Amino acid sequence: MKNLINSFFVIIFISFSFHLTAQFGVRAGVNLTNLSVDPEAEPFSYGTKLGFGVGVFYKLRAGENLTIQPELNFMQHGSKAEIDNLGEITEVDISFNYLQVPVLFKYGFGNMEATNFFVQAGPYVGMGIGNVVTDACLNGDCQEDEVSYGDGDDEPKNPDYGVQLGAGVNINANISADARYILGLANFSNVEGQSAKHTGINISVGYSF
Repeated sequence: MKNLINSFFVIIFISFSFHLTAQFGVRAGVNLTNLSVDPEAEPFSYGTKLGFGVGVFYKLRAGENLTIQPELNFMQHGSKAEIDNLGEITEVDISFNYLQVPVLFKYGFGNMEATNFFVQAGPYVGMGIGNVVTDACLNGDCQEDEVSYGDGDDEPKNPDYGVQLGAGVNINANISADARYILGLANFSNVEGQSAKHTGINISVGYSF
């Protein structure tokens, strides 16, 4: 986690060194996340989970149309799942919390000082914080289980990493909105022969100071 925060401030230091035009900002939004598991266990059926994401960003104008935007975000990931056991359905909610550092490269179209659209893409790295929480409910009877990150078969690996890509609009010099697809590339499963990765969509609104 310390390395993630250090990386964020290194990028800020570089921007000052090269005298790039920059703005601090905050962002908040919702996440629609899921798990990509291969092979998928037969009784399981994974679905989308609703969560939220909040954070800060540092927007660097690196050219007429190019912006580099490092961020430091708290992001909720996970999945809803159903287990069909002889017709009895157990509803499962799996929750991961990450401190995430993406670095996005954004290309704007039109007048960058007025309303304009942009596309964006870049890598991210995330450090899982706290425990992974699983809530399982059968006929109204619910049970919660917590698992820490580690090397055991039932423990997820840490950290996570992947790419983010999407598009958005700068409504004015201060307010923006974007949608991005989050594609996890790290296999966090410790089970031999199984791959488990995060996927999701983040929709957020940002404000630059």
